[in-house]
Amino acid sequence: MMKSIMMRDSRVVLEDAPIPEPGSGQVLVKSLACGICGSDLHLVRHSREIFDFYREIGVVPADTNAQDLEINLGHEFCAEIVSFGPDTNQQLAIGSRVTAVPMLLGEQGQLGVGVTPGVPGAYSEYFLLEEALLLPVPDALPNEAAALVEPLAVGLHAVNHAQPEADEVALVAGCGPIGLACIAALKHLGVKTIVASDPLATGRNNAAAFGATHVADPGAQDEMALATELAGDRRLVVLECVGLPRMIPDFIQRTPEQACIVFTGLHTEPVPFNPAHATVKQLNLKFSYYYEPEEYAACLQVLTGGNIPWQRMITGTVGINHVPDAFATLMQRNEHVKVIIEPFSNHQLRAYR
Repeated sequence: MMKSIMMRDSRVVLEDAPIPEPGSGQVLVKSLACGICGSDLHLVRHSREIFDFYREIGVVPADTNAQDLEINLGHEFCAEIVSFGPDTNQQLAIGSRVTAVPMLLGEQGQLGVGVTPGVPGAYSEYFLLEEALLLPVPDALPNEAAALVEPLAVGLHAVNHAQPEADEVALVAGCGPIGLACIAALKHLGVKTIVASDPLATGRNNAAAFGATHVADPGAQDEMALATELAGDRRLVVLECVGLPRMIPDFIQRTPEQACIVFTGLHTEPVPFNPAHATVKQLNLKFSYYYEPEEYAACLQVLTGGNIPWQRMITGTVGINHVPDAFATLMQRNEHVKVIIEPFSNHQLRAYR
């Protein structure tokens, strides 16, 4: 048996669960560090809404009741190989530290680790990974840093959607983990002018450390006007990393002509907007989800190279017994950026280092 964190009926609970058995092509791993993602918080806060969507797209049977569904959370992780299932190559040794695209590949298609009902996640002491997707973690990279590869890949994928040129201007709205990941990706790709917008001073300070050339408090300054002025006759690329549904019509109305908007926030409720605003301005609207395996591997390489101030992204750690309390804190207004779960520790939420 193992300790495991489960989301059930909009509640986060700690319970004992059987250690999963790896199937064909799978590996049993021990969770060393796992980030609490904004999508995890969204999943708990809007569980009924998300399960309705799951039913609509066929992730769960149409006759399933929302209160009967449960998800074993956790998809941002560093782990250690414990054992191999059948039909595996076993090229990495038992005890190797790994990270991986959080997907299991089966007859039902791709199943997201930590987000799909019935699929174990990394908020547990042990969970399953696909051997074909494993990436070894270099010795010099701490467990908590390796757990940041996943959100960094989300940001890189969003930026790749926009295909920015070095002399174009980018506006990143929201300087949480995904916003910082987008800024890091923009800087890595050579974009020279990056505007970052966040209502919190800590968010703006982190954005500057990650590579933003200009920062704005949207409560005191029109960040879109600033970015538009800086762009001049060049294209403006807008990356929405806030996750508030009202940002969709707001940005469509406020963004200048010929701009590209990439929505990275998790929006799971209908949002009314007038498409004429996008039409007459010939906006390029894109919605970004997950990443490609190559982008995931690239983020691990860049992180290992020491070019990202990843320590600024982690603001707290918590042992598995106190994860429900940590969620209660994170569901309220707070200044945390990323909290890392240490599944084999038993301490309360505390500041990182």
